[in-house]
Amino acid sequence: MTEVVISKKRIFVGLLIAVLLAGGVWGFSFIRQYLPGQVNAASAPTPGLSSTPGDDQFAQTAAQAGAQAFYTVDYQAGQQAWLDKLCAVSTDIGCAIDQNVLAPNLWTQFDQAKTKTTVQVSVQIKTVNGIATTRSNAPFQVWRLNIQLSESWPMQKPPQTSFQALALVVKDSSAWKFERFLTEEEAKGISQKDLQP
Repeated sequence: MTEVVISKKRIFVGLLIAVLLAGGVWGFSFIRQYLPGQVNAASAPTPGLSSTPGDDQFAQTAAQAGAQAFYTVDYQAGQQAWLDKLCAVSTDIGCAIDQNVLAPNLWTQFDQAKTKTTVQVSVQIKTVNGIATTRSNAPFQVWRLNIQLSESWPMQKPPQTSFQALALVVKDSSAWKFERFLTEEEAKGISQKDLQP
């Protein structure tokens, strides 16, 4: 008889996937926030905890890298190439969300519309700085980014090429990594409490 060994990491990712897939209604509202132009540019920054300038620079770079990977789409390269680039700069949780929630819902439309976008990302301001006690006291930050797409995404109504996005980054082990985009409401909520996946 062959013994099968499953790592704790795989079990955790499997459980996370099951929870994400079970929330159909939540999933739809979650996907909406990734569509360009879903951030309200008028809201004021939320004060956070202090952090070092070095941490801020690395966190900012992670936010930009995540937005760059997420919004750069080439239907000819395929879904897996897009996911590979995105997961390379993302936390494990962020990668699982991208693979199991976002890609299945977005890629069909990208493929049908023959979507090929490039993006320019610039940082506006850090809006949240906190510590995730539920994740081994991992530091996290939220950065407001300006996004400029070469063309709008097919699911956008109305089409937009210039908008703002809120990028959540988490210090995963010793490196800052992109996790996902947040709505304004989510960013305000996590500024006052612990970070949840």
